[in-house]
Amino acid sequence: WAHVAKPLNSLGVLEDDVIKIAGISRSSKVNIEKRALLILCSDNGIVEEGVTQTGQGVTAVVAENMTNGNSSVCIMADLAGAEVFPVDIGVSRDLKSGIRYPLIERKIAYGTKNFRKEPAMTRAEALGAIEIGIRLVEELAGKGFSLIATGEMGIGNTTTSSAVSSLLLSKRPEELTGRGAGLNDEGLKKKLAVVNEAVKQYGPACRDTVDVLASVGGFDLAGLTGVFLGGAIFQIPVLVDGFISATAALCAEKIYP
Repeated sequence: WAHVAKPLNSLGVLEDDVIKIAGISRSSKVNIEKRALLILCSDNGIVEEGVTQTGQGVTAVVAENMTNGNSSVCIMADLAGAEVFPVDIGVSRDLKSGIRYPLIERKIAYGTKNFRKEPAMTRAEALGAIEIGIRLVEELAGKGFSLIATGEMGIGNTTTSSAVSSLLLSKRPEELTGRGAGLNDEGLKKKLAVVNEAVKQYGPACRDTVDVLASVGGFDLAGLTGVFLGGAIFQIPVLVDGFISATAALCAEKIYP
């Protein structure tokens, strides 16, 4: 940038981002022409506890819409020149795929368990989901993609993200729990109680980040954790988009700083 005829730092944050991309890709020839949006779709057993505004069935409907290019994110991706890759990593029913953006089938199980009653998944399932995320990035790297945006679809995944981030950051759930897709006051109170209970229940037994994901996380969260790790392994910049993918990025950073 210092050799371009312009005032120093005049492009602001854009300069910082391009420098970061050069560092991640280990090349000064920054090229983000071929870009992908990876959307990990899965269901969460904690929905049974009434912590969401909508029912679990919405996950499958929206995921199927994505394969047809009919969701808002697909329309935005079209405008941005990004290819969409919807992934079924744990939706509670089998999905029909459209032809616009064919479904990538990586289902671990038909949704996680209700973590209020038992751990959301086994440690082996959590590790399997992380590996799926890493392998997805490896596949995209092999196809020449040079920038990956993260997405997810899973009713209840702001609850899992609140529980995971509370445990990893040792912060009170009140600081990290919001209304999700639009809970009313009563719903928010219920959600907060569930997260608080989970932090107390699982916190003492969790040895590491994988234990946290297995106890209170989701397949989408664990898969996205793998996507961020895969970005580091295969030297591809990965975009954080919102609370859920930021929680996954936090998990990746805790696993391998």
